[in-house]
Amino acid sequence: MSHNKTPESLVFGFDIGIASVGWCVLSDTRIVDLGVRCFDKAETAKDGEPLNLARRIARLMRRRLRRRAWRLVKLARLLKREGLIAHLDEVRSPAPVSPWRLRVEGLDRRLTSEEWARVLYHLCKHRGFHWLSRAEEKKAEGDKKEGGKVKEGLANTQRRMKEKNYRTAAEMVLAEFPDAWRNKAGAYDKSLSRALLADELALLFQRQRELGNPHAGTALEAKILGTGNRKSGIFWEQKPPLSGEALLKMLGRCTLERTGGPDGKGEYRAPKASFTAERHVWLTRLNNLRLVVDGVTRPLTEAERQIILPLPYRQAGDFKYEHVRKALTKAGLGDFTFAGVNEDKEKDVLVKLPAWQTLRKAMKDKGLETEWEGLAGRAIGGDPAMLDAIAWVLSVFKDGAEVEAELAKLNLPGGEKMIEALSEVSFDKFHNLSLKALRKIVPHMEGGLRYDEACQAAGYHHSQPQAGEGKKSRFLPPLYSGRDKDGRMIFNDRLDVPRNPVVLRALNQARKVMNALIREYGSPAAVHIEMARDLSRPFDERNKIRKAQEEYREKNEKDKAAFAAEYGIAAKSREFEKFQLYREQQGKCAYSLKPLDLHRVIFEPGYAEVDHVLPYSRSFDDGKNNKVLSLTEENRNKGNRTPYEYLMAIDPSGERWREFAAFVEANKNYRLAKRQRLLRKDFTGKAAEEFRERNLNDTRYICRFFKNWVENHLQLAEKVEADGTVLPVAKRCVVLNGQTTAFLRARWGLLKIRSESDRHHALDAAVVAACSHSMVKRLADYSRRRELENLRAGFPDPETGEILDPAMFQRLAEHFPEPWPHFRQELQARLFVDDAEELRTRLEVFGTYSKEALAAVRPLFVSRAPQRRNGGAAHKDTIYAQPERLKAQGGVTQRVPLASLKLADLDKLIDPHRNEKLYAAIRARLEAHGGKGEKAFPPDNPLRKPDRDGNPTGPIVRTVTLVIDKLSGIPMRGGIAKNDTMLRVDVFRHKKDGKFHLVPIYVHHAAIYRRTGELPNRAIVAFKDEEDWTLIDDQNFDFLFSAHPNDFLRIALKQEVLSGYFASCDRSTGNIGLWAHDRNSGVGKDGFIRTGVKTATAFEKFHVDVLGNLYPAPKEVRRGLA
Repeated sequence: MSHNKTPESLVFGFDIGIASVGWCVLSDTRIVDLGVRCFDKAETAKDGEPLNLARRIARLMRRRLRRRAWRLVKLARLLKREGLIAHLDEVRSPAPVSPWRLRVEGLDRRLTSEEWARVLYHLCKHRGFHWLSRAEEKKAEGDKKEGGKVKEGLANTQRRMKEKNYRTAAEMVLAEFPDAWRNKAGAYDKSLSRALLADELALLFQRQRELGNPHAGTALEAKILGTGNRKSGIFWEQKPPLSGEALLKMLGRCTLERTGGPDGKGEYRAPKASFTAERHVWLTRLNNLRLVVDGVTRPLTEAERQIILPLPYRQAGDFKYEHVRKALTKAGLGDFTFAGVNEDKEKDVLVKLPAWQTLRKAMKDKGLETEWEGLAGRAIGGDPAMLDAIAWVLSVFKDGAEVEAELAKLNLPGGEKMIEALSEVSFDKFHNLSLKALRKIVPHMEGGLRYDEACQAAGYHHSQPQAGEGKKSRFLPPLYSGRDKDGRMIFNDRLDVPRNPVVLRALNQARKVMNALIREYGSPAAVHIEMARDLSRPFDERNKIRKAQEEYREKNEKDKAAFAAEYGIAAKSREFEKFQLYREQQGKCAYSLKPLDLHRVIFEPGYAEVDHVLPYSRSFDDGKNNKVLSLTEENRNKGNRTPYEYLMAIDPSGERWREFAAFVEANKNYRLAKRQRLLRKDFTGKAAEEFRERNLNDTRYICRFFKNWVENHLQLAEKVEADGTVLPVAKRCVVLNGQTTAFLRARWGLLKIRSESDRHHALDAAVVAACSHSMVKRLADYSRRRELENLRAGFPDPETGEILDPAMFQRLAEHFPEPWPHFRQELQARLFVDDAEELRTRLEVFGTYSKEALAAVRPLFVSRAPQRRNGGAAHKDTIYAQPERLKAQGGVTQRVPLASLKLADLDKLIDPHRNEKLYAAIRARLEAHGGKGEKAFPPDNPLRKPDRDGNPTGPIVRTVTLVIDKLSGIPMRGGIAKNDTMLRVDVFRHKKDGKFHLVPIYVHHAAIYRRTGELPNRAIVAFKDEEDWTLIDDQNFDFLFSAHPNDFLRIALKQEVLSGYFASCDRSTGNIGLWAHDRNSGVGKDGFIRTGVKTATAFEKFHVDVLGNLYPAPKEVRRGLA
């Protein structure tokens, strides 16, 4: 960092992760402030699913059940009006004869009014499965999940109907499945189609009319079965999927064409399945593809582009790197590699054109090859309108009839046959851009321009700066533009906000921190950001990376142990690194290829050194792929040159270089990335600058979004460098590559121990803030001096060509550059000293803090986002039965599958005296299979209930009932369901004895409150049932406050004072759980503290703002749960 910035010039540094934002504010000469904001990840801990997924699934299930219930109510009312039943409950109560049997008997005899009503009700309630479109049915083919099983089951039942000439589905089910008539436990072998059941219902109406049933008239049949269009009638009634106009209301608008469209609010986004959108993806991949030829990285030539461009459209499947290699090799290109792609990864996919492949296959399967060739030829030739229109219909419309009607409007070349083929296809994703914008951009990309260049040529800017032109403000604007009529937040489409919920929450929290810092300290002159590498990765991918890292760590530890055992010394980082490189290089010097003496490598200083292949001063690459082991003399001679520059300088004939290159190519220990660095020839000018930029800056999409968000909307203060130049905004808002900050952290001696506490996020942010433009320049100068410290006079600089003078380097700083003297000591004090006076005393000795600054200094305090919610699941899904004989003791029963049983569960089985033989058979099977239920009771070998003689001739047993002695929860449908989420705990104090009492508030209490206006008033008594808890009233108790998750609490006990963020309350003991503010593993277990509060001398609540400032909470009144 420069020491000559204006006094008010501040740098904000941010370390943004999945569940935290570390932040730091730096001035010219000191750390102004730093801290950490933590929050819960926007995903479930177990599966990484979005938090709203469970709610959405439950909501859709409730909606389906509600619609079915209403449909059945309408049916029952219709039956009552027709005179079939007197009361609605007649068809809902259990019947003496199974409706399945009545459905079969109804084919041959006249049914009574009640029987006929039950048959109609049963068929309309269990009306079978129906595909809404041929595309939906086609999609289920080959699906190994539920859809595929259903389709297979439907096909099997249809086959049985034909093979054995059953008249109806009920007749087939009773004959083929006498033991069970319904699908169970994920099996779909008895699946019935709605069309098959409609045929049965129509036949029953016909037969009952023929048999003289007065309630089987055509009018009633029409009301139930409809007019034959599979949409009308109670039996077919179903809400259509989101389609057509309803879908367009939900569809986003183009991020570039912000006006126009049907309503003037912008063009609709293009289907990803459109030819133009897929062409855009392919051209982006093609134009960004880089080859490494003879050590030089370059893009494809125009001739090579023209060879590759049409190939994915001729390929039957995915287009891979190996296909590119084959085509270019055939065209005469010699030895080359793909930049950034290992040789063993050339089978990886370069581009997929899924919609193109799907449409081609659908048409060819229907014999429409000629028509497809015509459509495809026009699209590739520059006229994709028809294929784009087809993709629009198949993406926007979902109902089969609507799809066919819309396709008919397109005047397709294949007529009805093509409509039939396309009706089996459906798409559902959309691009960020509209077809209008893409059709302006793609032609420029066809000429070889990158996406950003093509946008500029088309009159756009790929990062949409127009969204912020003239609208910069003091604070960072929200990611939402407002709320809809239902109160849901609406994304600001002009920002093109990422939809990943994990990313979205992290960005929202980062914005809160940014704006809070601006309010506190004013506008920054620069903003530096580092984002976690896994921030936008899917949950399963993060798990794979974590697993790979753990495996690498384990392997490294084993190698270190072997190293220590062999050489009798601890595996220090430098010696161990040399040992690893020695093995990788087959025991040879990287440049001279002379054999190395391993003993001297490890024990003799100055014999061999670790060197950067591409000089650090020119590459800023400190990764393993840029490090080799060389003889010290070779390293000194190489200086700040690349291997090619060095070897060609000492042997202009090129013999040394060819020998070196042959060794590198033959050494399979070298990864491709290292091999490319070793063989690189062109590392000057633009190529070197691009390489440096990649290593300094993070260019992922999410990083670019945050950078553009700040640059386009936030008013930054002016920043003047040491030489008086004013840096442009683009240079002052940077997203740093983690490799750079890791290098600085290590060289500044700032060890980061993640397992200790959350404070390390602030450490990272401080390093990020310190990595300024001037710091990078000083770092480059220092590295250059080190690389050239033993050079001979007259050595030419590879970057500038100037003749270097060794004396010049003696004037450079001798030590690794720091932002200012004592930066490390100051940062450690700010991070880890918790006593304010001690912290001020330590900082005062540095002489960079004024009296006012010292007075404002406070210890680091981690802020956590509180969870003040009133919603969620009211109870757990499982409802436990509670027979009358168990109610008094609070016991319940639970039915469990045999496959989940363990031997220990057998003592909990209900009524052992009545089921001795069955339980003995269960025990025998479990013992024979080592107590593993899934092996003892496989689906293909079910257990049958033994008869009196012990013979297994009874019905199949799939579940048994266990007794649970004690269970608290919510009465639900004659049983008990466990409480789900505890929303908060209300804290009361007894007016006389001063003891504290806790009243837990659950989600189900919110439902009661909305109905009655009453809050729970029982306070926990340890080891007592809820009805025996203390009754809270206004006469004897004072309400203090409500504690929500992550509210900060301070509890004064007789011996100590505990404080932390509220985590939980144990309803059985009355204890509460607290998290230490920084989750310090030295406090409690992993920072978790448990304590009782009843006899505490004081119990207080505090508010913690975004920056970690504590304020006593104001007096509260007890709030409701609306």
